[in-house]
Amino acid sequence: MADFSVGRISRRGFGRLFSAYGRDSRMDFWIFVALVFGPLIVLQFAMQIVLAFPSMDVLAANARGDAEASRAMFESQMKGMVSAAYASIGIFLIGALLLLSATARRLHDRARAGWWALILPFGLFATGLGQARRTAEAAERIPALMEKMERQPGNPASMIDWVAQANASTHGPDWPAIVGGLLLAWLAIELARAGTDGPNRFGPAPE
Repeated sequence: MADFSVGRISRRGFGRLFSAYGRDSRMDFWIFVALVFGPLIVLQFAMQIVLAFPSMDVLAANARGDAEASRAMFESQMKGMVSAAYASIGIFLIGALLLLSATARRLHDRARAGWWALILPFGLFATGLGQARRTAEAAERIPALMEKMERQPGNPASMIDWVAQANASTHGPDWPAIVGGLLLAWLAIELARAGTDGPNRFGPAPE
């Protein structure tokens, strides 16, 4: 019976970070993905909270009910979100590099060349950069939109329009992010499929 213990999978995965030789089963691979990305997602979440949290001066001014202070606090939070979005790219690239060899071995189990694993860092970088740029663009537009909202309060239709304006891209389609996302989707489907039966050109079936 196959051993699906987390300890064994962790030792094998981290012990073969620089070895793409051989094949990995679906179960081993996806448990290792959880072991790598689980802590990184917690780190990203904590980083977003820290970066988006306004300074004590801004909080004190906002507590006094100052409208200008409220706007400053919101702008500070948006700047923190932009910083967190760019920092998240680095965090997920670390995860992609830790998973590169394991991804190649999982692709070997599908009888595919391991170099397809390079889609993982490229796709995460392209989609992450696209998201960070959209966040930065929204942060630049929001102060002007907030002024419009203050001049025209209580209009639901206008609020929907302002949300659309805040999230609209001024540079057209982000083709690197679109291509990266499509490639990541293909890779995820491929990695989730069963391996070939018996030995293949990359070695015997994983235990």
